[in-house]
Amino acid sequence: MYLTANHRSEQDHIIPRYAVATLPPHTQSHSSNVLIVGGGAAGLAAALYTATHGADVTLLARDALTTSNSSWAQGGIAAALDANDSPALHVEDTLIAGAGLSDAVAVAVLTREAPALLHELAQAGVPFDRAADMFALGLEGGHSRRRIAHVGDATGWALTRALIEHAQQHPRIRICEGYQVVDLLDVDGRCTGVLARDADGTWHTFTANATILATGGAGALYGLTSNQPGALGEGIALAYRAGAEVADMEFVQFHPTVMRTSTGQGFLISEAARGEGGRLLTASGHRFMPDYDPRAELAPRDVVTRGIFAAMQQEGADHVLLDLTHLSSDYLQQRFPTISTRCRAEGIDPASEPIPVAPAAHYLMGGIRTDLQGRTNIPGLYAVGECACTGIHGANRLASNSLLECLVFGRRAAAAVLEQQVAAAPQCTVVHGGRSARSRQWTGGGQQLADLAQIMRTHASPLRSAQSLSLALHELAAFPLQVSNTDAAAITLANAALCARLIVTSALLRTESRGAHFRADYPATDVTWRVHIVQQREQIPYTVATVAPAVFELAVPATVCAL
Repeated sequence: MYLTANHRSEQDHIIPRYAVATLPPHTQSHSSNVLIVGGGAAGLAAALYTATHGADVTLLARDALTTSNSSWAQGGIAAALDANDSPALHVEDTLIAGAGLSDAVAVAVLTREAPALLHELAQAGVPFDRAADMFALGLEGGHSRRRIAHVGDATGWALTRALIEHAQQHPRIRICEGYQVVDLLDVDGRCTGVLARDADGTWHTFTANATILATGGAGALYGLTSNQPGALGEGIALAYRAGAEVADMEFVQFHPTVMRTSTGQGFLISEAARGEGGRLLTASGHRFMPDYDPRAELAPRDVVTRGIFAAMQQEGADHVLLDLTHLSSDYLQQRFPTISTRCRAEGIDPASEPIPVAPAAHYLMGGIRTDLQGRTNIPGLYAVGECACTGIHGANRLASNSLLECLVFGRRAAAAVLEQQVAAAPQCTVVHGGRSARSRQWTGGGQQLADLAQIMRTHASPLRSAQSLSLALHELAAFPLQVSNTDAAAITLANAALCARLIVTSALLRTESRGAHFRADYPATDVTWRVHIVQQREQIPYTVATVAPAVFELAVPATVCAL
């Protein structure tokens, strides 16, 4: 059921349909059965499934396949593999973490398909850690059982390396690295492909029967992040411009324990470290998490994040300490080789001294709204992985459900694409609108992205308010959302700024605290807000999709309708 807002703002139509004001005069044309944008776990899973079942696939990646966010994932993949565990318990833990907004059917699909998938991955060459002839299962925050299959602390790298090798060897998969997708293309309301530019600046149009977006999340909008620098939510912006629904954008998960490296970038210290008994201490040595939650360091990420923020504020510090000194050096090197090596490179021996950590942007629960087969509201367009919103994660993702979602729903979307049973890519005329009267030329660049990140860190952090979010929207209005030049950085900035606006607008609309979204001015959880906020270009300011059957009236303040 949908409830629609009555208010309309004069600004509802300011978002341009295209990031680039005019179509380049010359493009190279390509076609295939299936077009996949993104080379992480979700995109690779979709590509392998469709190609194995007879489709010709083109996969476009912004950078090298080895640089996806998936390859950085440390913790592991959750699955009920132990005799004392079950998919039902996995469902229960996921729903608790989701704070009342998870789609129970989607969660059931995810957890039911997980055990068989893990065995399949092991057979495909992913070298999961073993205990005798069984998976060695770790424990992470929010899980009631040990169910995290892992490859040391580099599970994402081991997984993506195996998927990449299979994809590179498949004769039906064409991999194009170094391609920036700029806009989605459509004819008569159906997505027909994308406009892209390669690393040399040459423009291309790729057409296909089905386009699957697997472009990842948006953590890099905040600067300090566990994500790759390119995780700016560009795929979500592409879909929104084309008319796709996006949902739950206010729910940005901050990983509690990220170490700031000597270069200023964030390096994630896996949640599994706390699962192995790691304790969080203030600089003065006080273990503070038991003060906030009886689960202490194993509470869900949003709880731990807020506990750390509170501890930092109380002591006027920019970090707390993660103490792993109860573990031997040999065990740390065996269980967390990547973390141990990186810490030592930064001058920290985790076996003898605690690691300075602070929360950093980690995962976006929201994204392009899809069904259980990855379909969006636009015919021909699918979304999978972190750029998609299936409803699984609700208001807060349970640890190690992300890689699992990429694999399960990447393949489900691929299966739905194959059901179309069309043999040839569409032949179409590319239709591209003229320059918006409101657009401004923007030269883009690293400083502008840094300014954008400063706005998000300052005003859209884990502790938010109407005042801070309104300031964020005001400052984000300085970033044009369409460019008249063809500079790659300017295009990236336009789409990143749009994604930031979607996050802030949704956060301002939700006048409660729930999961990863905490409003200092509305600290309580409100049962009437057990809904998904859905934004769509050139429609009413937003709709809400109900989770519970209750119907309620919702007023929309004019100040929150900047989109």
